Formats: sequence, C-alpha cells, structure tokens
Amino acid sequence: MSQERTNEKEWETWMDNLIIEDTFQKENIPFYQYSEFENVKLIGRNGCEAIFKTSQKTVALKCVSLNDEVALDILINEIKKHRKLEIHDSILKLYGITKQENTKNYMIIFEYANNGSLRQYLKSNFQKLDWNAKLNLSKQIANILMHLHSNDIIYKRLNSENIFIHNGNIKLNVYGITKIISDSLKFLANTLGPMQYVDPQYFELFNITGKKSSDIFGLGIILWEISSGNNPFEMESSSDVGLLNNIAKGKRETVISGTPRKYKEIYTDVKLEILNIQDEIKPDPPFVDITTEINNFINDLVEFFIDQCKNQPRTEQPIILKRYIREHKKNPVKILYKMIRHPSYYLFTSLIGFFYQHGIGTISDNQMALKFFNLAFNKMIDTSSKSLSLKKLCNINKEISTISLAYMYFHGIGVEKDTKKAFQIYSKAADEGSHRALNCMAYCYRFGFEKSEEKSLELYLKSAKKGNIVALFNVGYCYEKGIGIAIDEKKGFQCRMKSARAGNINAMCNVGYDYGNGIGVDKDEKEAFKWYLNAAKKESSFSQYNVGNCYKYGHGINIDQVKAFEWYKKAAENDFADAQYVLGLCFYEGFGTKMDIINAIYWLNKAKENGDADANDLLEEIIIL
Repeated sequence: MSQERTNEKEWETWMDNLIIEDTFQKENIPFYQYSEFENVKLIGRNGCEAIFKTSQKTVALKCVSLNDEVALDILINEIKKHRKLEIHDSILKLYGITKQENTKNYMIIFEYANNGSLRQYLKSNFQKLDWNAKLNLSKQIANILMHLHSNDIIYKRLNSENIFIHNGNIKLNVYGITKIISDSLKFLANTLGPMQYVDPQYFELFNITGKKSSDIFGLGIILWEISSGNNPFEMESSSDVGLLNNIAKGKRETVISGTPRKYKEIYTDVKLEILNIQDEIKPDPPFVDITTEINNFINDLVEFFIDQCKNQPRTEQPIILKRYIREHKKNPVKILYKMIRHPSYYLFTSLIGFFYQHGIGTISDNQMALKFFNLAFNKMIDTSSKSLSLKKLCNINKEISTISLAYMYFHGIGVEKDTKKAFQIYSKAADEGSHRALNCMAYCYRFGFEKSEEKSLELYLKSAKKGNIVALFNVGYCYEKGIGIAIDEKKGFQCRMKSARAGNINAMCNVGYDYGNGIGVDKDEKEAFKWYLNAAKKESSFSQYNVGNCYKYGHGINIDQVKAFEWYKKAAENDFADAQYVLGLCFYEGFGTKMDIINAIYWLNKAKENGDADANDLLEEIIIL
C-alpha cells in the first residue's frame, strides 16, 4: 500500500510538472532542460551561476517556488512585464525557465553580471575608479531610471544591491518591480530594500504605490555612494524605523571632499529635482473612497472602449485597451472584479464580455464572453426612468454586444460556426440604425455564405456615409483592389487618407505603405515613415516592423541600427512573424544589439511556429555551427 501511495505521489508530481511546462510553452516562455547547463555554482542563498553548454554563455539561475496555480500565474505575469522593459540594454535580460532534475525546484534564467552588484563592485574596485568612471556609472543609472519613468514605471527598490555591473557597465534588475505593495511597514522594507534609499515622504503621505520622486531620492543616495565608496548611513542606527525618522527630519550624507564640480552639479540637480517634486506632492485626503475612484475609471474605460469600437479594427482593439489600462496603472483583475459586481453592470456587459474574450484580467473564456454579450442582446432593459445619457449608453452597449455575438457565430468562436445566423444578427442591428453592423454585413457579402462584391461595396459605402471610418478604409481597399468596382488607386488612397486622419490605425499603416510604394499618390519615403510611425506608436505590429525597416535601410529617415532593432523587437513581441525572424537574425548577427545566440534561437523558433520558412533554415544553420 505504501508503494502504491509513493507511485501515486510520483504520478501527481509528474503531471503537475507537465502542466507547468505546458503552460510555459503556451505563454511562449522558453523552457530549457537542466542538463543543458554545466559548471553550476551556488551564488547567494537561492541563486546559481551556470554555463550554457551550446553557447558557452554564463547565466544566472534564480530559484522560484511554484507550489500552486497562483504562484505560476504571478510568475508568468512578471515575465510578461519584464519582456516589455528589457528592450533597454541596461536591463538584465530574462532568457527563460529551467528545472533541476528529480526536484521541484524551478529556476529563472537571467543574464549574468560578472562584476556582481554595484555595492560589491565599489567595494572591490573603488580605488581604481577615477571621477570619469564614477560619472559614467552615475549617468548610466540616471538614463535607465529615466527610461523607466518615461514608460510610467516607478522602480521603488533603487539601491546598490539591485544594480549590477557587467564588464564595467550598469545592469538593472527589474524582475518583480511591478508587484502590488501592501501597507505593512515590514513588507515595505522587504519590497523596497534598505531604508537608506527610501524617500521618507513615501510613508508620510501613505502613498503606498510610490512616486517618481521616491526613485529620484534613491538616485541621489546612490550618486553619493558612488562618490564615496561607502554604504549610506553606515554608522547610523541599525533600526530601520529609527533611521527613517532621522532621514525624515532632514539627515543627509555630506558631499565627499574633492568631488569635482561637474559631479557636484549633477548631485545638486538631483536634490533640486527632489525638492521641486516634493513641493508639488500633497497628502491624499483622509478616508478616500476607493470604490468611487474605481468607478470613475470604469466610466472612463467604458467611454474609451466605445470610441475604439467605433474607430478601430477589431484586431487592434485588445492591444489598445490593454495599453490604456497599463498606462493608467490599473490592475485589470480588480477592474473586471469591480465591473462584474457593479450595481449597473448591465450598462457595460459588452466590455465585460470583451475582457473575457481577450483574457484581460482573467484567462480567455469564450463561453463567459458569450454569456455577457447575450445579456445585452436578449435582455430588455426599462430605460423610461433613465436620463438621455444612460439610455444612449444602454443602446451602445447592446449594439457592441450584438455585433460581438454575431462575430463569434460568423467565425465559430466559443460556439458552432453559423454564418447565416451571424448575418441575421448583423441585419437586425443594421435595421435598428447601426452603421457598424452595415460594415459587418458588407464583410459577410465578401467572405460569407452569400458572396457578392457589388453588394459588399454598396454596404461599405452606406456605412462610410454614416460616418464609419472603418468602413471608409474598406471602401478605399475596394477601390484599390477592384472589389465590386473598377480599380482606382487614387480614389482608394483618398479614402484611406480620410480614414487615417480620423484616427484609424489600419488606414495610417496603409497610407504609409501607399507613400512608400507610390500607390495612388507620388512616392514619398519621408511621408511613408511619418505615417508608419504614427501607426507604430499605436501598437500596429506591421507598422512597427516597417519603422524598423526604415531605420535599417534609411528610408525617409537616417539609418540607425539600434532604433531598427528596438522597433523590430516591438513588432515581434506583438506576434508579427516577419519581425520575429528579423529579430532573431539581429541577435544572431549582432545588428543593433549584442550577439546573443539564446535570444536568436528563441525568436527564430517563434517565427518558425508562425510559419516562417526562412527561420527554419537559419535555425538549422545555427545548430550545425
């Protein structure tokens, strides 16, 4: 019996590991066998250094606990966030995951910093550093902090133990910096690192999420540490709370004697910036109603969502909405929770369904999406006692839900495919005045059960005349390709330009393509670059890839390999196969970045999965080498 229990336990463990590794694969997180590493050495309490056998590259391995699904979800979310930050060369790269054989120990694979932490580096090398070297380190740290702040990210843990040095250059560890912080002082100490670096106003104002001034305060302390070679407040009380009180009362380390004027100016500027920002900070009013704050954001989010449904193609909407939530520093899980439990949830079931359909704040669940779309489609809501604005919101919510429901039937998403039923739903919505439904009906005539290019163009035109800029873009496409009408590239361009100026991302992208290739307009590479860039900034992966090409080949802009690489990376992360292949090639050849075989193989495999034949050829070449 004991043997049976042992076998059962081993089976459960094997299944758990299989599920975890399958999850990594689905999330496109590289998983490496532990046998692929050699010369594994322990560094610190829960980390190792090791060498990849194939590339002979040294990496760092950090142990992570995956005892349950929550821990796995947290890890995956942190890796996704890390990917969006590591485009900067001064951020430690995250390569993937491995697992020690015959154990439950999973490990994150990081870029290795051969000089250790900044604190270790100063301790070992301070006597060798002249002021130019110190100034160089300080500038690098300030630049990476500026990069994070420009992306509305507050580091919160800036100290010399989280800053690493590789070949004398700064490497910042950003893994896990976006975790939600609780309000316990003990937990804050663990999360933020040593209290010497923490802006006391961070606590005085109960600003648990932190402000950029907190990072700037920490930067000032680090600049002093680089100038002196000493730990800040080394001789002070070991009590974190006592030290924090002293800092709050104005205690600071003095400028080191002999510090050059140029370095003093930087140090002084940082202090002045802190003072300026602190003057602008005002304490939050007591007893802030968090629910009201969430509700206000939901109202803004609903308005934004409605605007995107009106002006943007369906494929771009999830990317745009996720970016909006991220830019406003909101937690999508909390937003979804609040929306579902909101007393007026029936006013925005289309948005709730959208969250479920695209896995925003939850896992993707088409069945739940259908339920919420159906709520608005089928439920009769009494609006007689409601204001005009609420009546309008009810109608818009029903329109979006109806169109979303029909779309799922048309493509067989979460339900058996039924193009005829989809057309009937669209038709009913069009009869009730929806110009978006007219645009969808036109699509049905192009690709559905009853094909008619002439009818398709007729409905696109009808929808466009009612102000639908998505339909206007489709009219332009019909003119360019001769769908339902004779080819007229000039008219096609004019329609796309009108749609682009009204804010349609697909139209912006196509206008860039038209200028770049002289379709319906004189060829103009500078204009092409301008329009590609406009669309790329709004997360169009095709445009991001083309901006990369423009920087690579000097089309409409000066050649810049680093910027070309950065835009290829953005397009690749948005799952554009051509960009994934080119990014793999960049890592392989060291174009715009350092040569990195591991990342080259990772992105080439991604491109291969998306059907890129060239990626497979290059992978075979790398393996042979």
